[in-house]
Parts: sequence; C-alpha cells; structure tokens
Amino acid sequence: MKNELKLPFYLAFQSIRRGRKWTLLLTIFLMSVAFVNLIFVSALFNGIIEGSNQQVIDTLTSDIYANPKQSSEYINNKDEVVKAIEKVNGVAAVSTGFQIPARIEHNSRSGRWPIIAINPNEYSKVINVSKKMYKGKYLSLDDKDGIIIGRQIAGGQGLELNTTSLKGLSVGDKVKIIFDGFEKTFIVRGIFYTKFVESDSRAFISNKALINIMPNFINKATVINILTDAKKNDVEILNKIKRLDLGVEVYLWKEAAGLMRSVSSSFSSINVIMTLVGVIIASVTTFIVIYVDIINRRRQIGILRAIGIKPYIIVSSYVIMAAVYIVMGIVLGSIIYICALVPYFIAHPFVLPLTDAVLKLTWVEYIARAEIVIWVAIFSGLIPALIVTRTKMLDAIIGK
Repeated sequence: MKNELKLPFYLAFQSIRRGRKWTLLLTIFLMSVAFVNLIFVSALFNGIIEGSNQQVIDTLTSDIYANPKQSSEYINNKDEVVKAIEKVNGVAAVSTGFQIPARIEHNSRSGRWPIIAINPNEYSKVINVSKKMYKGKYLSLDDKDGIIIGRQIAGGQGLELNTTSLKGLSVGDKVKIIFDGFEKTFIVRGIFYTKFVESDSRAFISNKALINIMPNFINKATVINILTDAKKNDVEILNKIKRLDLGVEVYLWKEAAGLMRSVSSSFSSINVIMTLVGVIIASVTTFIVIYVDIINRRRQIGILRAIGIKPYIIVSSYVIMAAVYIVMGIVLGSIIYICALVPYFIAHPFVLPLTDAVLKLTWVEYIARAEIVIWVAIFSGLIPALIVTRTKMLDAIIGK
C-alpha cells in the first residue's frame, strides 16, 4: 500500500526529470503568464479604486469632515469647536474653511467656483493641495491679496472643464473676486493640479484676506476637515465627535465621495468580470498544456498499464505533475509581479484623469487567486489523464 502511494510521486518525478528541459521551462512560463494575468488585472483595478478614494481624502475632505447643521448656514464659534475636536483621542489634525459666495472674473471671462478661506498652515496638514502646486507657490499665512486656483479654473489644453474655465490664467495675473455689491482684486500666487476634477475646480485665499473683506465672519466656518491617526478606527472617532454635540453634522469621507463611489463600484464590477475572464484563460491555458503533454505520452501510459500499473496511479501522477507545473508557475509569476511589474508601475503609474494608479493586491487576494489556479491545474491534469487512461490499452500503445 505504501509503495502504491509513493508510485504516483515517483512517476511524476521521473516524467519531469526525463522530459525535455525547454518544454518544461515553456510550460512553467505559460503557467506563470496565466497567473500574472489573473493577479495583474485585479491589482490594477484595486489601485485605481484605492487611488480614486485617496484623492477624495487627500484633496477634498480628509478622513472626517463636519458641516453646519441643516438649520444653520455657518459653523459658529469655530475656534471652540476645533479645540473640542482636537482633544478627541485619534484626531491628528484639524482645519477649517469658509466658502465665500462669490464669482471669479478675469478679462472677459468669469464663473462661479468654490472660493474657500483657510489657514494655509493648518490646511496643509489635513489636505495636500500644498503638495500639488502645478505652477507658482502655495499661500502664506499673512497673504491678504493672494489666491491659488485649481487648474480646471485656470484652464489649459486637454482639461475636462476647459470650455468653462478662465482659459489661460497664469501665475501673477490679477483676478476679481466679486461678492454681492463688492469686489476685490487678488493676485494669482499659484495654480494647483491634483488630477481630481472636483478639487481642481476650487480656489483658496487666506483667512487674513477673508477678515479684510468680511470681518463679521472671523470666527465662522462652513466646513471642518479632520485628519485621523492612521492606527485608529475612523468610525469610532466619528462617533466620539458626534457625542460631543458641537452643533455640527459630522461625516466620514465616503459621504462626500458621490461620483467617485459610483466609479469605484463600476471598477469593482469590472474587476469581478476580468477576474472571471482571467480564471477562464488560466483554465484553458493549463488544460491545453497538460492535455498536449498527456497526448504525447499516450504510448508511455499504455505501456505502464500493460505492465500492471493501475489507472488511478497514472492519473494521480499527472495530477501531481500539473500541481508541480502550476506551483512553479506561481513562484515565477510572483517573482515577475513583485520584482518587475510593481516597481515599474511605482516608477510609471497608470495615468488616469482621476488619479495615477499603481498596483495594489492584498495577501488575501493573492492567496485566493493562487488557490484558484492550483485547483484549475489539478482539474486540468485530471480530466485529460482520465480520458487517456480509459482508451483501449492496445490503442494507446500503438498510438491510435
């Protein structure tokens, strides 16, 4: 009995050892390509989804944000509210913004875009617009006449909203901010470009500029952006802030995702479909490789049966061979993915209008896909082996 258990492994080992080395290498390479195809597509779509979500957090809302109650137009006593939020365990940084109901005008073009007054130093801790300056520089704390403008407002060739932009606005140009019955000229200090349309359709001035224009709003805000500690649970922090009853509506960043949530959902659906296609491709590839190998060994299989080797032992040996092929293919595919594809996409991200995507694959997804191709290989080795071992022994020996 022990010898019968060892025999399939011995036959598989001898078959691999005595086979053509180039055939073995090509088989393993084909297996590795099938595996890379399966994990690459998932990793790319994961990267797009994660990158798009991160854009919302980094350039629009931060991890948590607060708005005025529905019955209020503004967050009153913002300084007291900010101090209370800062004391919550897990909160890393807090900043406020005041959206001005105004219009931007330059030469003969104008339009209404969100113009937000901020403390530039505090804001840079929760939103990374300061790191996305396309031209010029970020706002300084005491700048009373400067403004930074998103690239979708400034305009330029190839931009999604170029037709409604100011078309050709440059650093150093002067723009008019027109309020109800009042206007003020600002100098464009910089143009930022986050590659997220909603964020790039905003403009920022300093709180010092707001105080000069609208002194009655010195301690008011329309939004509070909250950065959390990466090691903490955002939902728990959100609930803690809500329990403070600060007279604000508090939300996770997901509530502001809007269109991005639909985009992420679409990419997730496409990811499932492409994964299914990848499994089918891996199945067909593995089946063809194993089937061709077994067909070429029909005479050898017939001889083994003629000398008394039981069919189930022969079938088991080919299942083992298929498993060896795919495991070696997974190892080679993993090396290609980790050592070649991941570094390449880090250096050269997949450029999209929403974000620059890199490859993202969790260990759970990696293991799940490895298990899928292993089971696929086992069935791909089992089916053709069963077919061949059920042919007549004499026909197999003479190659019919």
